[in-house]
Amino acid sequence: MKKKEHKYFNQLFFTYSASFLLFLTLLFAAVLTFIYKEQYARNVEVHRQLVSQIQSQLDSSLEGMDRIINGLIFNKSFMDVMSDSQAASSTPVYDSQVLNYFLTMDVPDLSTYRIIAFNEDVYYTLTKSDENPSYIRDAISAYPWAELVRIADGEKVIIPVHPDDFSEHGAPVYSVARQITDGKNDYGIIEVQNEYSEIFSICRLDNVSADIMLFAPDSTQIYPSLSDGGSHSPEFYQNIYGTVSRQQQPDGSFRQNGAQISYVTSSYSGWTAILHCPTLAVVPYGLQMILFSLLIFLFLIATVLLMFRVLTRRMVAPLNDLNLALKEVSLDNLSLELPQQYNIEEIEDINQSFQKMFGHLKNAINISIQSKTNEERANYLALQSQMNPHTIYNTISMIEGVTYMNGDLEASELCIRFSKMLRYISDYTKDTYSIQDEVSHLQNYAFLIQKRYDGRLDIHISAQEDLLGEAIPKFTLQPLVENCIKHGLRSSNPHFVVKMSVSGSDKEWKILVTDNGSGFTKESTAKIEEQLKNCDDGLKNHKDIINRKIGNLAISNIYMRCRILYGDRFRFAFGSTPGGQGAFVELTVRRENGND
Repeated sequence: MKKKEHKYFNQLFFTYSASFLLFLTLLFAAVLTFIYKEQYARNVEVHRQLVSQIQSQLDSSLEGMDRIINGLIFNKSFMDVMSDSQAASSTPVYDSQVLNYFLTMDVPDLSTYRIIAFNEDVYYTLTKSDENPSYIRDAISAYPWAELVRIADGEKVIIPVHPDDFSEHGAPVYSVARQITDGKNDYGIIEVQNEYSEIFSICRLDNVSADIMLFAPDSTQIYPSLSDGGSHSPEFYQNIYGTVSRQQQPDGSFRQNGAQISYVTSSYSGWTAILHCPTLAVVPYGLQMILFSLLIFLFLIATVLLMFRVLTRRMVAPLNDLNLALKEVSLDNLSLELPQQYNIEEIEDINQSFQKMFGHLKNAINISIQSKTNEERANYLALQSQMNPHTIYNTISMIEGVTYMNGDLEASELCIRFSKMLRYISDYTKDTYSIQDEVSHLQNYAFLIQKRYDGRLDIHISAQEDLLGEAIPKFTLQPLVENCIKHGLRSSNPHFVVKMSVSGSDKEWKILVTDNGSGFTKESTAKIEEQLKNCDDGLKNHKDIINRKIGNLAISNIYMRCRILYGDRFRFAFGSTPGGQGAFVELTVRRENGND
């Protein structure tokens, strides 16, 4: 029972909660996706800036090294020393002079690892490592980049990471080299080296879940060095470079195989710097952010559901109170009282509607009780009236038998007619009666009354045969004819005629009673109209109609019973005939399938 009482509350709560949860979930997913995509795009842009910055630092290092070379080549004294290499080899002062040139070009931070200028006759070097002249001369004679530098014909040659050719230790370095030439003559080669640690410090990323890769134009892997191994296999790095080298733009960012790849190819060195970052690591703490957002979302959902439950309970409270108040309603308690005022217009309207309904219900119950009482009283009177006719029937039968045996056939016929009338009057075996029943009763009455006014009264009766089965209230035709005789026979007309006809069509049928008497007076017309109006008011207001005299079957009585039987299909008319010679009463009944 309790479950049923809360069924509407639960239905309302779950419906609104589900709708709001769906909306909030979609909104949360859309907002979170938007925020994540925005942050992802921003971080991708940061990656692009970072790899561009790395490439810029590398270019700056190479440009600084090349700047030293150009500074020496454009130094006339240095070029004179290199052009006179045979004399320079036998003049020690040149060593200190050239070294001074080297120091002048390498200041202020002395960042280079080695500066060396050489040809077949002489070499000059400034280095941070130990120096072995014989090893250096051997290295010069076997210099692996000589052909490449000469082919460049004075242009810079960037040499990727390689062991230092001029040192027994073979420290990893990267170099920029140029041919020493004045445009006509070749005076040797000058190379400026920097330690690989410089590249390492530029490319190393701290606290970033990404890998930096550096490649030369010939796909030589510069960083991470093969000796370091890196965090991936050489094939992995080569595959990444192969994918980047196929891109049309010198810089960009794209997503592939669960990773975001940003790259920049230097127009100065041709080196390609690549930043490789797993997709899930592009947004730092992205997963933690999503989980934290989800926790906040669940907390908001719980809070909203709690608020919904409270609000729903408040919304449903008036209906629950109304339901409980309705359960208290019974035949002994036809009232509805809510425990409190909710100041809700709809609830107040419902309350007022129930109050009106209960008022109508009380009135209907009172009418039903009155109708039941009237019905019981009518049944009592009918049963009581059935007790008396038996004695009367027996008496009349005895008189009819005596007159018949004495040869008085007329008196015998009068007794038979009167007995039939009494039997019809006291007959309560049927709920409805037909025009045929009423016509037979009228014929018996007409036979008796014409005998009384022999020669002064004629009654003519006619009825369409197809209308004899129509239902009609009992005691309709005979009282109308009797009423004509009662009020019209006293007229000055010596021969009084009453005509009663029943005729009809497909749409309606009617009863017409006329006489040749003096007609209705103004006073009688007004009185009858007032009686008919009172009958309408009584029927409309459900007044006690049983207490009206049963024996008074006059016009108002007939009108009321026809209105009850036929309702709005019944029309009643009366008045004097044109010229004032006689009166008429007309009862018209529209057939149920007829038109207005």
